Order: sequence, then structure tokens, then C-alpha cells
Amino acid sequence: MNTRDTTVADTDQTRRLRRALAANLLGGGCAPSWRDVFERVPRHVFVPRFFVDREHNGRYEQIEGSDPSRHDEWLAAVYSDEALVTQLDGTDDAWVPEGNPTSSATMPSLMALMLAALDIHKEMSILEIGTGTGYNAALLSEKLGCAHVTSVDIDRSLVEAARQRLLSLGYTPTLKTGDGTLGYELNAPYDRILATVSLPTVPRAWIEQTRENGLILVNLYRDLGAGALVLLTVHDGQAEGNFLAEFGGFMPTRATSTPDTLKLLRAARGEEGDSRPTTLDGHALDDPEFNFFAALRISASRIKAQKQGKPSEFWLMGRDGSWACQRTDADGQCFAVQHGRRRLWDGLEAIHGEWEALGRPPRCDFGLTVTRTERHVLWYKHAGNTSWELIPDNFD
Repeated sequence: MNTRDTTVADTDQTRRLRRALAANLLGGGCAPSWRDVFERVPRHVFVPRFFVDREHNGRYEQIEGSDPSRHDEWLAAVYSDEALVTQLDGTDDAWVPEGNPTSSATMPSLMALMLAALDIHKEMSILEIGTGTGYNAALLSEKLGCAHVTSVDIDRSLVEAARQRLLSLGYTPTLKTGDGTLGYELNAPYDRILATVSLPTVPRAWIEQTRENGLILVNLYRDLGAGALVLLTVHDGQAEGNFLAEFGGFMPTRATSTPDTLKLLRAARGEEGDSRPTTLDGHALDDPEFNFFAALRISASRIKAQKQGKPSEFWLMGRDGSWACQRTDADGQCFAVQHGRRRLWDGLEAIHGEWEALGRPPRCDFGLTVTRTERHVLWYKHAGNTSWELIPDNFD
């Protein structure tokens, strides 16, 4: 390691910050054995720069550790419990002032939560989907030994940058460039599969490459959000398990189709809809537990819009052109305007009624079964016959 490079040098300052981060993670419930791993692995080596959108307008400011005037700011952010955008629009070697985030460094507490949930022990074989910066592969390598760790990412530039960072610290896990939904058959079977990207469904290849009674942990992508983390046990060709109690969201894979919500909103504003009173206020989706249930039951994006001095509008927009808008009139009466082949507000009201009838349960009271035929079935664990087919967000 070149100690003259301030983005990789391990100093008293970086060690102090690393100890403070590890202690903070321990206070948040991180297992002591993982706390020690976080304390040993220098995160700053894997995040030499990051991007900040301070105005939330799609224009990013670059913060580099090699800039002496920003060094302390960079280092404080790297060792905070925050997710950091590390790549824009799929380019790792050029400054792009505007763009969409395509890779990030995961919030350390979320990483600690997921690693603990997977109940990882020595001699286990781990497949990570989404190499990103390489930091998580470093944590796994430190814990298990490099021979037990495989990591796959679709972006060759990310993989090669991660490889160099890992090598600088003496870590040599298997790193491969490829489609993570296919897993990596050469090193299978795996005891654990950990996805640090979001997918609409659980790939069949992952189930086939996981040992009997092995675990898969993944965030299910939904247009409505939800941060749904599900921990599945593989048994007899299918996978089944509960959603974690905590919110955990990741960027979707680059192959995952995502809606252009602003384009959909502009189109909706130019159309007429049917109006009726409603008792369901759009703020209902601010409840993370209801948002979770709704996101897994309805295919739509959400935008909250507000003009100065006016009540908020809550829009649901389907990829098929269906939309709904909940507004409040001058007398405080809520009403819903709907358009398209799917009555989205009708559907949301029905889903809210189901959730209320179940007793407003938290997300950890729900589970998922992925069958041999790749059906994804959402179920409520306190009522054996209460289940719903999980339909991907594919109304294009």
C-alpha cells in the first residue's frame, strides 16, 4: 500500500474513526464478532470518492479524499453510517456533473444487519451479488478467508477497481464480471447468497446454486419502494422464509426495468379522470409497514406534489398509463381522481382494508415462498390460508 496516497493510508485518524464506527454498529445491535471485522477493514480504501446531490436536483458534487481541502470532510463521511453514491451513469473513470446513481457504498449498519441475519460461520461458502466498491467482499474475506468468498458484478470497471483495492489489503476473493442473476455456477454450491442489489424476483439460478438448507438474502424491487428484505431457506428445490423487520433498500440491477415517474406524471396531468370521495389519505403510505404491504400488492409508483399554499397531492402511476391522484378540497374533503384500465386508488383502499383487518401487522409477520415453477407467493404467518400471488412491476 502506498502510504503517501491519503485515500489508502491507514493513519491514527482512520483507525480512530474505524473504531468509532464499529462501536456505533455494536451499539446498534451488530454482533461482536462482526464488530471486530468492521474495525479491522478500512472502508476508506474502498471509497476514494463519492458524489453528493445537495439540492436534490440531479446535479452532483464530487468529494475526493485526494483533495487536501476536502480530506477531513471525505473521511468523516466515509466512516459515518451513511450510504454514499460512488458512481454515476455507469462510468467510473470520468467526472459526470449530472446523472443517475449506478453504484453506491452501502450503509454500514445495513451491511452489519444483513451479515448477522445470514448467520455466517467459518468454512461457509458465500456468493455476493453486486461487488460494488469491494468493501463487503473485504469484510467477508476477513471473516471467512478469501477462498470462501465469490462476488459478481455486471460492471467490469467496478470489478477491476474492487480487485485492486482488495489486493492492496491482501484479499483475493473470486471476483467475476457477469450477470448476477445467473449466480456463478463454477464455485457452487453456496451456503449463503447475499444480494446487495435489488431484484423484482428471486432468480432460479440462485436457488439451484444454494445448498440444501442454505440461505438467500435479497431486497425485492418494487416501484412503490418498501425496502423489503427477505431471508429465504432453500429446501427441496424451493425457497421460503420471512421478511426482516428492518427496511433495507438497494439500487435495482441494471437489467431491471424502472419507470420514468416524471414522464408518467406529465402524461397524467394532461388527462381527465373520474373523481369520487375517499376516506384514505395519501399519507397512509408514509407508514413504512403499510407501504411494505401495499408495495408487494400493487404495481405503481408514488409521487407527492405540492404547490405553495395548497394541500399535498398524492399520485399513483402505473406503467400501463393507469393513474390515481388523491387531493383535498378547500373544505378538507379528500377525493380521488382515477384514470386507466386499473383503478389504482380503489386497489389501494382495498389493500389498506385488508391490512387493517389483519391488525396492521409489521413486515416481519409476512413471508415469501418461491416455488419450483418460480411462482412467488406472499403469505401472512398468523393465518395459514392468507396468501397472495406476487406480481412483478411489469405493466409497461
